[in-house]
Amino acid sequence: MDQIKIKKQANIKKEMLSWAIAIPSIFLFAFFIWGPLLQNIVYSFAKTNNFDIVSFNGFQNYANVFSDPRFSQALGNTLLYVLYSLIIGFIIPILLALLISEVIKTKSLFKVGFYLPNIVPAIAVILTWKIMMDANDYGFFNILLAKVGLPTSNWISNDSLSIPLIIMTLTWKSAGATMLIYLATVQSVDHSLYEAARIKGLSVWKRLKYITIPALLPNIKLLLIIQIISVFQIFYEPMIFMGQTNNSANTLGLLIYKLIYTTQDTGQAAALGVLTMIILLLFTYVYLYFDKKTRMNQLKMKPYVTYEMLLEKIEKRNQKKVYVVFNYMKEKINQFIKLVYKGLVIIKVIWFIEMMNKLLIKIFSYTKKYGLKIFESKKDGILTYSDYKKSSRRVGYYFMYFILVVGLLVVLMPFVWLFVTSFKNSNELLQSPANYTFFPSSFDFGKFITVIDKTQIMKNVYNSLFISLGAALCAILFNGLLAYVIGVLKPKGSKVIFYLILGSMLIPPAVALVPLYTNISSIYIVIASISGMSLRQVQSTFITLIPFWLIAGASPFFFLLFKTHFESLPKDLFEVAELEGATKLQTFFKIIVPLSRPVIMVVAIFSVTGAWNDFLLPYIMINNQDYWTVMIKLFRVHVEMYAYNITLDQFLSLLLFTMIPPMIIFFIFQKQITQNATTTGIK
Repeated sequence: MDQIKIKKQANIKKEMLSWAIAIPSIFLFAFFIWGPLLQNIVYSFAKTNNFDIVSFNGFQNYANVFSDPRFSQALGNTLLYVLYSLIIGFIIPILLALLISEVIKTKSLFKVGFYLPNIVPAIAVILTWKIMMDANDYGFFNILLAKVGLPTSNWISNDSLSIPLIIMTLTWKSAGATMLIYLATVQSVDHSLYEAARIKGLSVWKRLKYITIPALLPNIKLLLIIQIISVFQIFYEPMIFMGQTNNSANTLGLLIYKLIYTTQDTGQAAALGVLTMIILLLFTYVYLYFDKKTRMNQLKMKPYVTYEMLLEKIEKRNQKKVYVVFNYMKEKINQFIKLVYKGLVIIKVIWFIEMMNKLLIKIFSYTKKYGLKIFESKKDGILTYSDYKKSSRRVGYYFMYFILVVGLLVVLMPFVWLFVTSFKNSNELLQSPANYTFFPSSFDFGKFITVIDKTQIMKNVYNSLFISLGAALCAILFNGLLAYVIGVLKPKGSKVIFYLILGSMLIPPAVALVPLYTNISSIYIVIASISGMSLRQVQSTFITLIPFWLIAGASPFFFLLFKTHFESLPKDLFEVAELEGATKLQTFFKIIVPLSRPVIMVVAIFSVTGAWNDFLLPYIMINNQDYWTVMIKLFRVHVEMYAYNITLDQFLSLLLFTMIPPMIIFFIFQKQITQNATTTGIK
């Protein structure tokens, strides 16, 4: 009995030590994520005076939300954003992943090229596209239309086009990251399945249908839900595109912001936040449901699918009524095609096509020996060397490669345009379409020095660097320790924390802006009381930037990156360390940290670039101009260009300047970034 009691006490001690390590990290999650969400519910039932609760207000705030005509408009717009994102942006990453998976020599080039926009600051991207879509004749898109003889457009000035154009811009920025997730799944498919299907004579389409697409389906379901939720988080994109006073492209998140900072109705803003949170919790439930289903299916999956199993699937499909009708319609269409074919034979069209086909076959027969050489290294994938012995498939490969090259040029075009245009002077920039020249008359790098001096942006660069480096340290330390406790030590109750973190990943910060603002403000108040300074004095020093370090320590994404990696480490090492008498912290710092340098580096890179690119919270919280970040300064310069005495061409130089630091980091560490960008919460 004594031994049992001692063992229980030892287990309790282990549990307590595990939770002691996690307490600082859990506190950060509670302070910056979970607490504000709960506080927001309290605010939604309160009568408020700016950010102060005056009295209980019942459901009046909710009634005010439903009676506000802007709510129905914002909800409708948000749903339109979702719809357009599915039409424009959902299928593109899947197609890119399938095409890039079959590329032979330049796969890394396409991966890096399509991912590049994801690393660029969102504010800079939006402003670049906004200037390119200027409704005037000197807008780049209008110049292109005029050059080919087509009528120009108002672009984002046209309310009916604003939402799809915003989604198009966001798709351009984020499709590459989603593509990498799909690409990792495609490349992880057992190649013996393709080989078996190839030996049995299954066509390329059937290989896709019965092997590749089923492998992608779990990720397709989950990423569909995640995309819907992320579109609900759209906030500052329409504000920057359309301006703060334009309600035509309002979203729920942007309306919350306007209720707080335009009408100072924080109670109604909190109620709208709760309603948005309810909608997103439904999506969270669906996400968790599909996550569970995916895991169960993975456990049931067999490592090998026989040709007979594929035939059985096809037979079951053909017996369904819908396919019986489909086959009947297919037969009728074939009969119609035969009639059309006979007509084409009579008028000699078929004869001409056959002659051209014979000519092409003859040409390819001469080039077959040399044309096949580039495919000799293709040993795996949906198609291999043996498939490319057919000339039609070689032509298909070249066509596929052409599509990828064109797509890559479209992705890189805004960067190239911004680079060359930023060197133009005002006269060159505002040319009419007839006189437009793509390249500037000279590349004057002195413009960058001029615009940096006029805007005094270097002190904003120092502020962003200060936040970025502190954010990297906090992101690694706090998220790493919590992932160690939840993923490796696994004390009782750790699953609850895990699902709380997973759920909070799917709720946008804009939902709880009111309490998040008050919580961060309370940090300044505490520092003021400890230091003896006034609140204004605290906010007039670098201390105003410190809360943004701590926010990075409560990142669901970084937590999941660490947890996924830690769970893949050999468990024997932890057992040996425990037998040798190492404490849990010693195990973390002396064993896990050295083995986790790649993922630590990735988290550091992501947190630095994320802090550099961040706009929402710094814009709301930092009132002192001396401590604005680069993104705040960029936005303010765009709004008050004349006040800063800079011209449009100089502003383009400033835009390019703000993109350079994250792009330098990306090109230095692009291999690690693209390899680890696939490690997300869906795993």
